[in-house]
This record gives sequence, C-alpha cells and structure tokens, in this order.
Amino acid sequence: MNKKRMLLIFLPLLAVVLVSAALVNYLSNTATATVNVESPMTIEFAEIGTVNTEGRFTAIGEWTTDLTLDGTTGLSTSELGVKVVNNADIAIEDKWLQLKVSNDINDVSCDDINSLMFWDTATPIQIIKGYQQLAGVGLCVDEGDYVIYNIDINSLGAGQTFEYPVKLTFGLVAPATYTFSAEMLDTV
Repeated sequence: MNKKRMLLIFLPLLAVVLVSAALVNYLSNTATATVNVESPMTIEFAEIGTVNTEGRFTAIGEWTTDLTLDGTTGLSTSELGVKVVNNADIAIEDKWLQLKVSNDINDVSCDDINSLMFWDTATPIQIIKGYQQLAGVGLCVDEGDYVIYNIDINSLGAGQTFEYPVKLTFGLVAPATYTFSAEMLDTV
C-alpha cells in the first residue's frame, strides 16, 4: 500500500475522531450548584430583668448560645430568658424542643431541679395562664449523666422571634456547673 492511499484513509478517519471528540466534549458539559443549608432555628439564652404581667422582659447583656449563671446555689431560684428564632420561611409546627441539662461532675437527675417554670408568651391563651411548671410533670427523662426535658412546640411562625421567661429552682445539689443546651426535634 502506498503512502498516499494510507494518508487518504487515515485523514478522514482522523477528522471523524476529532469532530467526535469535540462533540462529546460539548455534549458532556455539566452544571454544578452549591447550596448552603443553615439551621431553621436558633436558640439563645440571657439573664433577664423583671418580667411584666404579659411575660415581657428585658435581657441583661447579650443573648448567647452559652450562658453561665453566677451566684446560683442549691435551693436558689434564677430567672433567665430563652429566645427562639424561626429562620425558615415557613412555620415550624408540631415539633419538640429538647432541653438537655448536664453538669461538670456528670451527676444530674430529674430531682436536681425542683422547679422549671416556662411562660409561653407566643400564645395569647398561655400569656393569661402565666408560668407553666415543667419539672415534676413527666417531661423529664433521666439519661444517667444528664436529663432531658421534652417540650411540645405547636407552632413557630415563619421568620418570627419568640422570647420566653424561665424560672429555675435547683434542689439540694452538690456544687457544680450546670449546662443547658437545646435543640429542635421532629419527634421524641
């Protein structure tokens, strides 16, 4: 076979390969999207001043995800505020707010808190009722080293902020640093 004939066969074949490669590259282009998904809600705590007859109060200092209450002893009562912000563009309904209570000596039981009173200021009927007792009514679950309070959340309106006063009275407990953390759950 001569070189001309080989070249005549090879060149069209090379052209088909190059056109196919260009076409495959064009047809196989892809698009990529990156979506940053954030929490639908935030929960913060603050020390508070006097609570009025509608459950309204002023935070003393900044709202924070980590609150340390100084000067609290066994058998004493502390007042604090809980702020829940619905960051979603839809209502958060039929969820559970799970409050976890632990301490630095890993020895928390449901008896450590004599009274945990929560004022639901988001519902007009509940505003009239005032504080509701959460301790001693079956909401506490003892997990050994820590306890959990499961609090039913009926509805948090889209994009709304809710501030709730809380009164907390410890039982006769050993000196320790107690930590409170909260998260929203679908079910308990």
